[in-house]
Amino acid sequence: MPDHVDELERAFQQLKATIHQQLVESLDLTRFDERNQDRLLVQIRALADRVSKTRPEILGKLDRERLLDELLAEIFGLGPLESLMQDPTITDILVNGPYTVYIERRGRLELTNILFADDEHLLRIIRRLVARLGRRIDEVSPMVDARLPDGSRVNAVIPPIALDGPTVSIRRFGAKPLEMDDLLANQSIMPEMVEFMDAAVAGRVGCLISGGTGAGKTTLLNALSAAIPGDERLVTIEDSAELILQHRHRVRMETRPANTEGSGELSQRDLVRNSLRMRPDRIIVGEVRGSEVWDMLQAMNT
Repeated sequence: MPDHVDELERAFQQLKATIHQQLVESLDLTRFDERNQDRLLVQIRALADRVSKTRPEILGKLDRERLLDELLAEIFGLGPLESLMQDPTITDILVNGPYTVYIERRGRLELTNILFADDEHLLRIIRRLVARLGRRIDEVSPMVDARLPDGSRVNAVIPPIALDGPTVSIRRFGAKPLEMDDLLANQSIMPEMVEFMDAAVAGRVGCLISGGTGAGKTTLLNALSAAIPGDERLVTIEDSAELILQHRHRVRMETRPANTEGSGELSQRDLVRNSLRMRPDRIIVGEVRGSEVWDMLQAMNT
């Protein structure tokens, strides 16, 4: 572990790893799931109590509860990331190797005290994460870009592409997107800009939203979509579904990567072309950065 981790935290993490390994060796963890985790919790608590008697300086009462929570997250959830995923104020989780985890909260990056035991521990959590999504990550396919069930977008890169160890980037989205009134209230946008954009949408003018990473492009697009009349048919095309539109008459499409044999890919360009046959009133493309730009420009002129 890096030098900035104090000795007590090092000891706690080592103890947690030891107990987890003992659980793996003594129990068939595949027999347990979230429906019967109470049975497992009893056994974890008994093991933690036995260990705490030998290391009382590490496990106080609060630390014992923390240990139980983290062991359950290790078995059923996303390990050290589980607590971050439960925090609704966090918009980005950025893992730069096992010992450096940043979060973004209210537009500011913060270094956390979240740690993984080592590269292998982080890699195990990444593999569990992508396996739940029906994807795989290994040396042959060292990058994954996917969407979690809650709508969050996850990108993972492992060696040999990631030179300093496995990395994970998770972009999270609130259950309720910000509206124009919210953007006005926090002075993210001026009233004159809202009036202009509403007029552009009402006039069916083709619109392009551009900006840097994390600038709020998707947030603005979600808010702007409220100006689209409710009786129009919308078709959305995205790599990872992020748009949260309130319209009833909408069709959402998401690209698909190639399978392990290298076939079956459906690109944005394929979906843009197909959307023209779906009688759309509006086509909304979440993000363009390749050859699909040409097809999008053609679609904007139909």
